[in-house]
Amino acid sequence: MSQKDVKKEQSSEKVMTRYDKKVQKRKEEAERAKKQAKTEKIIGIVIAAAIVIALAMIPVKSYTAVHSTYLTVGGHDITRVEFDYYYNLAKNDYLNTYSSYLSYMGLDTTKDFAKQDYSDTMTWKDYFSSLALETIKQNKALIDTAEAEGFTYDTAKDVAAFESSAKEAASNSDVSMARYYKATFGSYATFARIKSFVEDGYYANAYYKKQSDEKAPAEDEIQTYYEENKDTYDSVDYHMTEIAADIPSSTDADGNAVAATDEEIAAAMAEAKTRADAALETIGTDGEAYTGKLKSSVLTRLGDWLFDADRTEGDTTVIEDTDNNKYYALQFDGRYLADTTTANIRVIMSTTVAGEDILKEYEEAGATEDAFIALVDKYSEDTYSNNDGGLYKELKSSSLDSNLSEWIFAGHKAGDTTALTDNGSNYVLYYVGDGRPEWQVKISETLTTEAMTTYLTELKSGYEVSDPKGHLAYLKKQAAADSETTPATTEDSETTPATDADGETTPVSTEESAAE
Repeated sequence: MSQKDVKKEQSSEKVMTRYDKKVQKRKEEAERAKKQAKTEKIIGIVIAAAIVIALAMIPVKSYTAVHSTYLTVGGHDITRVEFDYYYNLAKNDYLNTYSSYLSYMGLDTTKDFAKQDYSDTMTWKDYFSSLALETIKQNKALIDTAEAEGFTYDTAKDVAAFESSAKEAASNSDVSMARYYKATFGSYATFARIKSFVEDGYYANAYYKKQSDEKAPAEDEIQTYYEENKDTYDSVDYHMTEIAADIPSSTDADGNAVAATDEEIAAAMAEAKTRADAALETIGTDGEAYTGKLKSSVLTRLGDWLFDADRTEGDTTVIEDTDNNKYYALQFDGRYLADTTTANIRVIMSTTVAGEDILKEYEEAGATEDAFIALVDKYSEDTYSNNDGGLYKELKSSSLDSNLSEWIFAGHKAGDTTALTDNGSNYVLYYVGDGRPEWQVKISETLTTEAMTTYLTELKSGYEVSDPKGHLAYLKKQAAADSETTPATTEDSETTPATDADGETTPVSTEESAAE
């Protein structure tokens, strides 16, 4: 190697000074920064593109929910918005009705309904969907029939009251109207989008009431039904004394309770029977008096004896209760059909105007029933009765638990009025007059319900559900379960709705729609 080459090699292997290292480090950092900037630019472009796509999809999803067919019921196209509306109505009604029992049912409202089982074939989401679907079928069937019949009903006042109630609820919850509608009726809901469904509901309900009135039983039908079911509607009076057996109790060396032996229990029951037999001698004076008891309100072992057709006044007996180690000493005092009457009243309910002020205006207007009806139209917020002059027919004392019932059933004549406050609302009541006895009303309701159930079952029978995208996956599960127990027929195969369990399903929250 030449001296020149040696010098060159020595030059290339020169030891780097602190300054050289600092310069090199700066160059490396600059290079890394350049590469990072390039990478971030690429990522930024991708993210921006994704955001643009997502934002573009929002109106597409909204348009699809409002205009595209989610499923069909009886030939009617049901959109996502409409199904969500009925789903949330069903869900919210159920949760409000059974709020005290949900934990016993195993339902946790803080968790996804789609991941909690209602039954072997349904989740809670499926169950609420099934309730929604039945309501849709019923409303569509009622509306189709009503329109074909030429039935008319003005829903304007009902819808206005609905919107007013929604505004009040949103205000009380301190949320915007937009948020309220989405949280209550589905993530795509606005008043404009659900207004037609609200109108449908009021129209269908009006026609339902018309059919109920027409199918109500005649007086002779009510009497016949009573004669065949007297035990259900009759009341009894009786005296009773409970005699509990003195079952001996003891503990072992460790202080643990020791169960009584069969011989000890038998001896205690025999002694209790002796006391019960003796109690019969003074049961009419020393026994506790029970009056107006229906068979459904007493123990079965007592009811069978008290409601025996051969029972006569003064009969006595001792009935053994081995489950609770006691005896019942009984005296039968009488059986009868209670003639408790119902009441017909008109109601004005307001949360903003004092009842006394409305009552004063009523008196100044002449204190007539027509004057009261006019004030119902002016002030009442009670959507149930507003279209009928605030009228409630045949109210039963047994079905009212508010302090309103204290006045209603205090014994009034037609035209009596009062102003009351109950649960934060102001009420003005107008007593129209007595209604039929409670037993007649109860039988009428039973027979009407049976008639309407039959009517609606037949009416809905032709309203098949088509769910080709499998939004309601439980339908396929139920169809599979039914096919295991019911042999398929040619007719069945032609009418079974098409479903696809692999279709779109989205978890449900307790505040949003069926899919969000």
